[in-house]
Amino acid sequence: MLYWTASKRQDWDATAVGPEVGAEPWRVEQAVCRLADLGLLVPAPGAPSGYAVSRPEQALTRLLALEEQILEESRNRLAGSRDMIRVLMRNFPVRSQADKGAHVELLLSGGEVNSFIEERMDGIERRQLAMHPGGAPPQNLADEMILRDAEVISRGVEVRALYPHHIANTDYVRDYLAEAVHHGAGIRLAPYLPIRMILMDEHLAVLPIDPKDSSRGAFAIQSSEMVRCLTEIFEFHWHSASPFQERCENESADRLSLTSQEQAIVRMLAMGAKDEAIARQLSISPRTLSRTISAMLDRIGVQSRFQVAVQLAKAGLLDTRDD
Repeated sequence: MLYWTASKRQDWDATAVGPEVGAEPWRVEQAVCRLADLGLLVPAPGAPSGYAVSRPEQALTRLLALEEQILEESRNRLAGSRDMIRVLMRNFPVRSQADKGAHVELLLSGGEVNSFIEERMDGIERRQLAMHPGGAPPQNLADEMILRDAEVISRGVEVRALYPHHIANTDYVRDYLAEAVHHGAGIRLAPYLPIRMILMDEHLAVLPIDPKDSSRGAFAIQSSEMVRCLTEIFEFHWHSASPFQERCENESADRLSLTSQEQAIVRMLAMGAKDEAIARQLSISPRTLSRTISAMLDRIGVQSRFQVAVQLAKAGLLDTRDD
């Protein structure tokens, strides 16, 4: 009724037309919006009503043109994705398992990554090396990890893992680390870890697609050359990290004056890490990091970050072990 009325005259509005079509003004406004969405009413600032009436065939033509535009944009995005995949495959050539070259499998979600790792656990024969920067895993995942680690260790597999210092401040994570050590895993804590990785034997590496967001999935790379290079990175950080049990049992009263998070911040500052990198490693915002550093400066009674490092170095809190 509104469309019929609008097609007959130009001076209509919701208040005036309401009684004519037997509806409240707010219902008429809803009808105006619906007709505009369908393209049967188009904005016309010069018209008294503010709208012009469009014939149904014109409205359908515009809607089809919009659909064609959306379809063309989808085609362009698909073409762009194809180009990106070609570049990726050129840099990481995908070959058959029997080929001696690198084989790359894309795991596009956290669920796919976890399923892939679960499937490959049964095939590990010699060792599993893992580096876990960032925040604490969910508690249910920590429970699954200890069961998985215990089963692998029971087969005689060497299991070693690196975690950031601050992670041991979470009760259930500390319990998981202690349980893993009890089963025979090697656990060390480091002030800074560059990237998340899992290395299985000498041929398989799992690396994040986006180092800043592990939820985006991972690359599963089967390449002895790649694993050899990543193992060197792991060993470098392993030798400069502190054994979990030793750190927990031998903390001095001076060390207890800093929280584990503050200790991690000071170590990374001493290593020259940028604020953004420190915040990402600790899974906190840059603003929270800034407030934490300011509070620490006030408590220790110094004016600069450099002075914090000097004071703690004198107390032996910045020493690293070279085992």
